[in-house]
Amino acid sequence: MMSPPQLIKLGHNLTLLGYFSLMTGLFAWHLLIEPAAAHLMSIIIFLQLGPLMFPLRGLLNGKLYTHAWSMYLAIFYFIIGVWYTGSSEDLMIGLYVIFTSLMFFTGCVLYTRFMGKQLKAQENPE
Repeated sequence: MMSPPQLIKLGHNLTLLGYFSLMTGLFAWHLLIEPAAAHLMSIIIFLQLGPLMFPLRGLLNGKLYTHAWSMYLAIFYFIIGVWYTGSSEDLMIGLYVIFTSLMFFTGCVLYTRFMGKQLKAQENPE
């Protein structure tokens, strides 16, 4: 069994791995692997990568609140992945987005749960 500090570190690392994998995968897919029409490129990049920019600083700094609300962002990308898997030509990117968003979500849950317990224990030493 892992100790709470180990679980916090695991959660943070899993969050960052899922986050950056999701970001680089979407970027590579839309710009290199399956580029969209030139007139749609900026819109697709803005709408799919733009929301990932909001939590970047808080995730890198290990902010509890940022990890907590980033779970909703991970769910949003999970839905995008499910949407992509509905098309046979986008099946691979859909599965990739599902996998990385679940990794992002799981890391956020672990970090939030155990960091919150640790902070509560530090506030109320008994």
